[in-house]
Amino acid sequence: MIIPGYLDGYEPPFLRSPLVDGSDIMSQDLFWPAFLCTVGGSTSVTDAFGVDPADLEQIVDTFLDPHSWPVFSLPLPGHCRLHVIMRNADDDGGVDYVLDPGTGDASIPLAAMDGHFRGPAFAWPEVVAAAHHPDQDHTPAQRLLLLVPACADSSRPREAVDLVAKAVTALGARSDVRQVSEELLDSGRYWTPCPWVNVDDVLVGRGSHTYRRYGGELSREQLRLITDTLQPERSTHLPPSGAPTVKDGGRR
Repeated sequence: MIIPGYLDGYEPPFLRSPLVDGSDIMSQDLFWPAFLCTVGGSTSVTDAFGVDPADLEQIVDTFLDPHSWPVFSLPLPGHCRLHVIMRNADDDGGVDYVLDPGTGDASIPLAAMDGHFRGPAFAWPEVVAAAHHPDQDHTPAQRLLLLVPACADSSRPREAVDLVAKAVTALGARSDVRQVSEELLDSGRYWTPCPWVNVDDVLVGRGSHTYRRYGGELSREQLRLITDTLQPERSTHLPPSGAPTVKDGGRR
């Protein structure tokens, strides 16, 4: 599997891409408790799904295979795709969220979940919009739960807990679903809740660790592409609920 630009910069360079399509892994019965435990950071998820933590060891080993890095991909508007990558490089493991623009240009980093973390990647309204994008291979609940670990939004509405709890239930949990939901939404392993603001029709984060801010690694064009991809319904570039609008001169 190739994601343009993603493996650039590794020394020595890879002779063969370690990236592999994770669709088959996602179809396994234990995928969701394993993913929500390891990537999502939920400590209650095994009880919620009624599984023994030891039963997850095999699939977690698959997540962490240094020779085959699973990639879980979601289609987005246009030709874009969102990739969740289990980065299993020696001494540089983590989970990356990247946007492939589908044009052949290099993928755009959105979040990195590791010791030198970057993020968050998404505001809450973007997660909801992306979860309901048409997808032949994934349900809205699956899409939502792939995205939630990289979301942190200080203006998140109260009903977010209910929505995530419903998604967890739809994927097989039978108890403690609100607790799991709260753990996924409030995980403090990496970033804290982030204010999001529209600046010149581009949604940017006010968190110091997010890629999605002015003055960072991403160009204005990349930031605009991310906004337009994750909020395709904004035909008039209206701010999402809870995101104030700031003109260019008002940036700090």
